Amino acid sequence: MPLPPGKPLTRQVDLNLLELFDTVYRTRNLTEAGLRLGLSQSAVSHNLGRLRQAYGDELFVRLPRGVQPTPFADGLAEPVRSALDLVRETLGRAAFVPERSDRLFHLAMSDIGECLFLPRLLDELSRLAPGVVVRSAAPELPALTDGLACGAIDLALGYMPGLGKRCHQQALFDERFVYVGRAGHPDLAAPPTLQAMRRLRHVVASPPGTRHAAAVEEVLAGPRVRAPIALRVGSFLSVPPIVAGSDLVALLPSNLATVLGPRFALASQPPCVDFPTFEVSMYWHARVHREPGHVWLRERLHQLFYRHAI
Repeated sequence: MPLPPGKPLTRQVDLNLLELFDTVYRTRNLTEAGLRLGLSQSAVSHNLGRLRQAYGDELFVRLPRGVQPTPFADGLAEPVRSALDLVRETLGRAAFVPERSDRLFHLAMSDIGECLFLPRLLDELSRLAPGVVVRSAAPELPALTDGLACGAIDLALGYMPGLGKRCHQQALFDERFVYVGRAGHPDLAAPPTLQAMRRLRHVVASPPGTRHAAAVEEVLAGPRVRAPIALRVGSFLSVPPIVAGSDLVALLPSNLATVLGPRFALASQPPCVDFPTFEVSMYWHARVHREPGHVWLRERLHQLFYRHAI
């Protein structure tokens, strides 16, 4: 449905209204859309009314929980999103000057990522961009996907398959699992045999936003191994002190074991059976692919970590 003629386009629908439409369409919730855009509920309702008047369509129908887009809104969603992406890209063309920037970058990564990436990244920023600030979080996959799409998250680091076609990915390094346990553990003087694996009591870590636990448990609980799992925890960083003070063992990503092993006097050995390897990558949304600040940050991360995490 075309807009009514006779008025300049920006007097009928401004960019803020289109951003409201896009956010309501993504969230299917007026309250959530208002929170993301910093608008009161009355402002959301008023601006949605302006959109309905401009397009001559209801756009969103209220449900007991949330809203449902009309067929017209479904047809409008992709053109509006593409238009907003284009405008954001043109506004982001200004040069990024790292030594003068006070920009805040929101990064998504697990506890492993914070341990591996942040020390070297912050050291790099302190030299090249001392005013830049970083915030790190570990959202679950749905929140991560939405956060990248709406700009709440600038960049994700780790093993995060399934982020969608509009996300770019650049591999950094491959990771594998290794056994860790206390120093002097009798079953870790050499790579543990299959018989030892069946006897050892395991700790499995499952941090939010990762799929490592499923990969490990699939092998441990599989018909070939059938190893006992004595403890499940929500963070890889809690594993080293647990195994250092007990006879429990765990499978950790090798780079994390390299970093934390000496601090807790841990023994480390490769497993005798194959566990999945995984590719640690950077992920970002298409909307910021050419934005100068993002390009600069991605280049720094690639230079720091490509093919060498430690």
